[in-house]
Amino acid sequence: SLAGIVFAGLAMVACSAPEPIPDFRYFRLAPAAPIAAVPAPLLDKPLVVDNFRADGVHGERPILYANDAESIKVSQYHYQLWNDPPPLMVQRRLQELLSAARVSDYVTDRMSPRMAGYRLTGVVYRFERVLVAGQPTEAVLGVRLRLEGAGTERPLIERDELVRVPVTGTRVEDAAIALTAAVDQVAARLVSALQQRPAR
Repeated sequence: SLAGIVFAGLAMVACSAPEPIPDFRYFRLAPAAPIAAVPAPLLDKPLVVDNFRADGVHGERPILYANDAESIKVSQYHYQLWNDPPPLMVQRRLQELLSAARVSDYVTDRMSPRMAGYRLTGVVYRFERVLVAGQPTEAVLGVRLRLEGAGTERPLIERDELVRVPVTGTRVEDAAIALTAAVDQVAARLVSALQQRPAR
């Protein structure tokens, strides 16, 4: 019948219609936690928070997850990305927090090499959420930090920070909040290390 032919035609059109393309979702770090300013600057020259870097997938924008606490294997989400690469986000947040803490009268991300100052560099080697049995348990940040002064042979500070923060929910947003807290902890630990550095 004519009705049957029309119905069959509509069914074929419906079957051949392309599936909708998933929307990309972009995430950034949450607002930083307040950090107390020190009574007097801890560095006597400007501080440059230089470009941070990362090896492999940790330098790219896809959000990563692991199925074991040591992240022997990491995978990436599809269509869910960081707004910026993790090394850039960590660098900018540390610059913001170290400036707020007043570790130096001048904290910046670039300065003429002719000017004497201190330089903080970092390598991000962990930046992912951990899922166990499909459920989020923690977010992990690993970063190696090195603080050097102009003309010094040895770094003032060289430390490896591995921070684990519990994730309180199942959303990717919850992991972003936990990773933000991890970066905030690294900043607080760095300020504490500067305060404990022997006077020179």
